[in-house]
Amino acid sequence: MMSGQNSKPVRSRKERALAAGVAGCLIGAIGGALIGASLAGGDGAARGAFLGTVLLGPAEALSDAFRKPGTAKPAFYRMVMKCLEGAVWASALVLLFAGIEIFTLGIIVGFLVGAMSFRLWSILIGILIGGITAFLSAAYLPSLNPALLGGLIGLLYHPANHVLLRNHEYVQMMAERVPKAEVRYVVPFEANSAYIGTDYFKDLARAESGVFKRNPAGIGIVESMESMRGPQFDPGLVHPRIRDFYEHTSNYKLDIMPEWDLRYKPLFWIFKRYIAQPIGQANLPFNMEESQKGVVSFIDTIDFDCDDIVNLRGWVRAFEQSGEAIYVGIYTTVQYEDVGYVSVGFPLPAANFTATLLPQNLQGSNFLLTTRKTGYTFTGHFLAFSEGDNLSVLRLPTFDEEIEVFVKEDALYTQHRFYLAHLNFLTLHYTMDRIKT
Repeated sequence: MMSGQNSKPVRSRKERALAAGVAGCLIGAIGGALIGASLAGGDGAARGAFLGTVLLGPAEALSDAFRKPGTAKPAFYRMVMKCLEGAVWASALVLLFAGIEIFTLGIIVGFLVGAMSFRLWSILIGILIGGITAFLSAAYLPSLNPALLGGLIGLLYHPANHVLLRNHEYVQMMAERVPKAEVRYVVPFEANSAYIGTDYFKDLARAESGVFKRNPAGIGIVESMESMRGPQFDPGLVHPRIRDFYEHTSNYKLDIMPEWDLRYKPLFWIFKRYIAQPIGQANLPFNMEESQKGVVSFIDTIDFDCDDIVNLRGWVRAFEQSGEAIYVGIYTTVQYEDVGYVSVGFPLPAANFTATLLPQNLQGSNFLLTTRKTGYTFTGHFLAFSEGDNLSVLRLPTFDEEIEVFVKEDALYTQHRFYLAHLNFLTLHYTMDRIKT
């Protein structure tokens, strides 16, 4: 939420340990019930829930109580948790999809275990471990319980991932419980509900007693491109059409066309179906048919001080026919040590994902926003969790993006490229047409 709004005192280490213990009890009860039901039916579910509660709750509390700020939990503990995670995923999948084949089960469990690491190679390692384990199990232990199979996949995944990627950080701890003012590369807004959707800014304005407006005439995602000025960017060199788009975005209609690397498309389908659509965020077009249904784009603004000055600008893009949100982003510009940045915050349930990009002039009058090889610590992708006026921030160093905006034959286009481990897995092709008035 807003810095200074609804401020809460920072919890002590004992309070944090207690909160971790309570969360561990809840997770342990659910996970234990699923594993127990897989192993021994209804009676097993009750025993599993009890054991999960009494074991995982205290374990989470103790591991948080003795962990130093900014450090990970012990390697052995993380390995045990991966084992339990795999068992829970397998038990849940069997419950949801009765009769699922063992090889399919292994592949999906491996994917889910690897996906929690936010790194392509970890996902691939998880899929490989899951497939091999399931294949060998089908050949030599055909009656192996799904929960035990999932636990074995999680157990084998952890050392394999550590050995193969020991020199590659896929998540970096940037800050732990520090004042928001010290992490200006993060846009500190989150969602207080499980669904974000197209009315996020209206709900935020109501909660914060702000004045909400949808798509005011001529509003832009930035007040002026001058706020982006820096050593690599001179706004005066930008093509007038590009500048007009950024400063008067509501005057434009967007068409979007996705170009996927086919190797990533099945992974995105799982993400879209089970994460993006249910929370109403990052719900990108999956194929050409979906993109041809049309995109509606509008700028939402909030005046928190009721002084007729816009304090927050949100750019919402949705599918025109269904009204489902594609992106719900908060657009800000930041000046730090004479360098201008564009920070885009994407609210998530109880968290925030921020992309902070460096503006650059490109090929004369064209424009580029990038996180790739900039040489600046401010740029990158950050996952933030707030606690009162403080933030804990993780950085995802293997994820990058570039937004190239250019004019061709008097038309305005954008290529929005996404990279994972330096591989371009998705490019969104935008065409921006000025609405005639």
